[in-house]
Amino acid sequence: MQIKDYLNELLKLLAANPYIKSQNLSFEERPPNAAYFIGTLIFINDSKMYFKEFVVFKPESVNIVKYGYSYLSKDNTLIFRYDNALDPQAKKLSTYPGHKHTHKELLSALKPAFDQLLREISKLIEIEK
Repeated sequence: MQIKDYLNELLKLLAANPYIKSQNLSFEERPPNAAYFIGTLIFINDSKMYFKEFVVFKPESVNIVKYGYSYLSKDNTLIFRYDNALDPQAKKLSTYPGHKHTHKELLSALKPAFDQLLREISKLIEIEK
């Protein structure tokens, strides 16, 4: 897969989500075969998600080396964050370095697929309605 293909898939997922009010996405190519993606999504309830991914592309695969997906309420309170930062508190978790922060606890969690992440947020927005 190439960078433009990955970007197009990401843009397609964002366009298909009816809860996204606005988006800001950028990327920086890191030759020879990597890119750094960052973005902000604003949802219809004014919650927001900040995300970043450092991605290495190979002909047969895509490897997301570093990631962070932070979902915040309208008043900027953390709802959840998935990341694979080398958090010392997460070392005891079975999925380390991958983990999930909530406003209450630190949980074992593998990196969610981007579409799964959007579904998780969509369900939270639907519950609010």
